[in-house]
Amino acid sequence: MIDRLFGVFLLCLGLYVLYGGFSLEVPFSYDPLGPTAFPIALGAVLVLLSLFVIAKPQNAKFPGLNTELKTVLIVLLLFVYQLGFDFLGFLLSTALLVFCIAKIFKGTTSQAFGAGVGVSGVVYLIFSFLLEVPLPVGSLFAKLLGVSS
Repeated sequence: MIDRLFGVFLLCLGLYVLYGGFSLEVPFSYDPLGPTAFPIALGAVLVLLSLFVIAKPQNAKFPGLNTELKTVLIVLLLFVYQLGFDFLGFLLSTALLVFCIAKIFKGTTSQAFGAGVGVSGVVYLIFSFLLEVPLPVGSLFAKLLGVSS
């Protein structure tokens, strides 16, 4: 029963996202698809998948206490990440977040350090060079690097 209720919730959410995508008006189009393509596609996928959940629900198996604690800890880490993002900058805050998540999932310190440095570095390179999206340096390092934060 709870699966079907969740499916109905997802259906309503998907319809809301579709409505928002179709009602989005942009004064100029800077892209052939426009900014409405993503919310419309997301809403359509959400509606389709929610129909599967409603039509063929499965028995819900709730996770153990250990998994719930890990989930709560990761949500708290994401909240702290968001708070420290402007101060620490993208590279350091992302590396710390990935390091902590790797430690939560029982990675060794060297594995967690490598994952933190690797993930933050690769994502930074993708956003900065391939997508040309500037990421914040952070007010902590702005004066050292001579850039405005």
